[in-house]
Parts: sequence; structure tokens; C-alpha cells
Amino acid sequence: MRRAAAITAAILLIGALYILAGRRAAGEAGLPLDDAWIHARLARSLAQGRGFGFNPGEHSAASSAPLWTLLLAVPAAAGLPFPWAAYLVGIGTTAALAAVAYRLAARVTSDGEAGLLCGLLIVGTHPFPWAGLSGMETNLAATLVLGTILAAFDGRTGASLGFAAAAGMVRPELAALPTFVLVDSLLRMRPFSKAAALGSTLGCAGASFAPFLLDRMLTGLWLPGSFQAKVGRHGVLSAVLEGRTDLVPGIVVSNPSLYLVPLLAALLRDNGALLLLAPIGFRRFLERRPGTHLPWMIGLLLPSVMAIAAPFGGPLFHEQRYIAPIVATMVVSGGIGLFALPGRLSGRGIRRATIGVIVALSAWGTWAGMDRYAREVKNITDMQMHIGRWLRERPGGPGTIATNDIGAIGYATEAPILDLTGLASPEIIPYLRPAIPAAAGRGWNGASEAGLLEFLRARKPDYVVLFPSWYPSRFFQDALGEAILRVDLEDNLICGDRTMIVYCPGWGAGVPWKDATSGD
Repeated sequence: MRRAAAITAAILLIGALYILAGRRAAGEAGLPLDDAWIHARLARSLAQGRGFGFNPGEHSAASSAPLWTLLLAVPAAAGLPFPWAAYLVGIGTTAALAAVAYRLAARVTSDGEAGLLCGLLIVGTHPFPWAGLSGMETNLAATLVLGTILAAFDGRTGASLGFAAAAGMVRPELAALPTFVLVDSLLRMRPFSKAAALGSTLGCAGASFAPFLLDRMLTGLWLPGSFQAKVGRHGVLSAVLEGRTDLVPGIVVSNPSLYLVPLLAALLRDNGALLLLAPIGFRRFLERRPGTHLPWMIGLLLPSVMAIAAPFGGPLFHEQRYIAPIVATMVVSGGIGLFALPGRLSGRGIRRATIGVIVALSAWGTWAGMDRYAREVKNITDMQMHIGRWLRERPGGPGTIATNDIGAIGYATEAPILDLTGLASPEIIPYLRPAIPAAAGRGWNGASEAGLLEFLRARKPDYVVLFPSWYPSRFFQDALGEAILRVDLEDNLICGDRTMIVYCPGWGAGVPWKDATSGD
């Protein structure tokens, strides 16, 4: 009971400090990512009985974490406004993460003190304090991955596959997790049984398919919109789907090092001591029976799969949002490794000193993370939320808005949104990526400016809101008409650019977009 109280107190104290820091910086409670407001708008739509859609009456694959969005809809349906609904669910999932970390460490080491240490470390090591108040799915994904490991360690392959299936509903890249569970179960199967192997294989197939089925049920699509809009063009999956198999060998050779080196740097920054101790923890997982290979697989193989299949943003992107399950695995493995040190190195005095160093390293990262959290909340509030509120108050209402950051602007205005990246408006993607190479422009992520302008002129939104650096050519910006609002951030940390502009296009005027090139 005392251990649970200590972990709970740590969660509430750190959470309160982060919320207060963000509120002080921004002047109000907020969220540090525009993506968090995408979840908020979708969850509000669900809570109001309007379905899983970003725009009224439209199914949307804008959420890459549908299980998280469904969870957010629960407090929203009870009347709790955002961002407080997101805070509540975030703190709840942080508590669940700590509980699973505690149980896993105590189970592997047979030591409650190891469980307490890992429970405290998981709530006090970046990125988990940041994630708990971010409005994002990060800590839920990490909880489900640790649950997958715990069930596998206890020899419960079916339960492990169930956790893995749920994890894939929270982060798309975790759809690879059931395959790891299958391989782990086959490696541990003593004696080997064809019937058990067949059952595990069928269970793996079902668990792997489950996230795609949920997407299909909610949105009518098999894949989240982020695959086509952002991630899909950066790895082997895209090369194969586009028929460019000649690119596959180069991707397989080059991508892992480009991804794993920054990942190692991130883990060292979070807590280098735990990273050094993690291999000892991996061995400990295998020394006990039935044991599991999953920790080292998640620590080493999962990031390699991510790097090769469909990388986007890198390990540091969005405060390690994509690699949080890997970080959680390393934190717990490192804590277990400390309690598995050889006798001469595990004396009480040495252990206490080591624990002190480890806790200090995590505390320093958490303190630095709190400063970034506050600045990021201020960035989103001062730019996207400010623009959304300004548009909401326009005479006659905001009409239809086209923008490349749909979250806070969409949440604040409640207006129909055209997503210029294609996340919530997949119909734009053929315009952004035309089949004719000469039509490609130099827009964000290789987008065709001419194609985007063609789409805008066909749909005629009332306002266009974008980062001018994402579509820099003069012909494109001139075609958008009058710039009626400009927001510049002095200390941008999280927004796509320090400047965002609201245009009021005059679509009646002719614009020579068909013959334009992407040059100035």
C-alpha cells in the first residue's frame, strides 16, 4: 500500500507541476501538440453522437490511435471539457503504466523494491511525464507493450497476443508486435508442439489483423490516414506499393543506422545509466522461467523494423512519441538489471548510490521536459488556438477552412476543414502527388504546389491557413489572395514553422496555375 501511495503521489505531483508550468507559460491550460487537438475534436464528435469523423457526416481516418480516441470520448461524453478530459485520461494511463512496470519488475526479480523503483522511474523519466499531460496516446501504448511482455514472461501467450493486438490499435507500428510474440513463444516452446505452434500462429494472425479491422469499422479504411499523408513515402512499404522495388536494398541498408543512432542518443539523454543496465535486465528475463525474449526484441528489432518499413520524423519527433514503448522497455529492463548485478556490485551501499544517480538522471530529464512542455503549450496556444478563435469570431462565421494543421484550428472553430496534408482529407493526395513527375513542386513532404492549388480552386475554401515555408514559391502564395492575419512565434519549439498566415482567397480571379512551375 505504501509503495502504491508513493507512486501515486509522484504521478500527481509531477502532473500538477507540468499543468501549472504550461498554464503559466500560455496563460491557460492547453496541450503541447496540434495532433492532440485532432484527437480532442474526434473524441468530441463521438461524445456528441456524430460518429468517428473530423468533419460532420464524414468518416475520417485522421486518428492513427483509434483506441486512444475512443478512450478520450468517455470523459468528453460525461461533460468534461478539453484539455481536462485529456489530462484525466493521461494521468489514468500513466498510473496504469506505473502499475504494469511495478508488477513486471517485481515478478522478474521477486523483489518489491525493484518494482517500486521501476514504477517510480517510469513516471519520472522523459518522455512519460510529458506524455501524460500531452493529450496523446504515448503512455497507453507503452502500458500495452509492457503488458505484452508481462504476459509472455508468465507464459500466457494468448494474453500476450491480446495486449499486442490492443497496442496496434494505439500505435500503427506496433502491428508488428504480435509477430514478435509468436517468435518468442516458438523460441520458448519446450517441448515443441505442432498444435501449440499452430494455435500461436493463428493467434498472431488475428492479433496482427485486429488493428486494421478496427480502422475499417470506424473509418471505412484499412489504414490510418497518416500512412498515405505522412509516413508512407519513407520506407520499404511505400517502395513496394509504388512498384519501386529497386529502392528496397538501399532502404534496408541505409535506414537502420539513420534511425538507430538518434535513438541511442535519445536513450542516453533520457537516462544513460538505465541504458547501460538494460542488457543485464534482458538476460534476467531469460534466466527465469518461462521467461521471454520480448524485451531485447522490442529494444533492438522493433526500431529496426520501424526504420526500414515506414519511418517518419525520427526518434526525437514529438518528444519521442513514436519510440515511447521502446523507452519504457529499456527503463524497466535497466531497473531490473540493477537488481540483477553480481554480488560484489549489488551491496546495499553501492546499490543506494547507483539508485541515487539513476533517479537524479531521470529527474533532470523530467525537469528539462517540463520546460519544453510549457513552451510547447504556449506555442500551440499562441499560434493555432489563437488563429482558430480569431476565425471563429469572423463576421458570418469561419466557413470552410483549408489548413495544414487541422487540430487546434478545427477544435476551436468547429468548422468544416480541408486538410492540406491529406490526413483528414485523403481526396487531396492525388493532387499532392501527381503521376506526372514534372508537376511535382517543392512543397512539404514533396507535395506539388500546382496540384494543391488546383485542389483549392476546385473546393474554394473561405480561408486558407498554412505555414508559408511549406509552400514557398511566389506563384502559389500570390494565388491565395490577401493575407489577413499573420502569427509569428518568437521561440518556436513544436509548430511546423514559426510563421503561420491566414489568407482570404478571391477564387473568382483567374490564376495561371496550370502553366506554373514551382520556382519563384
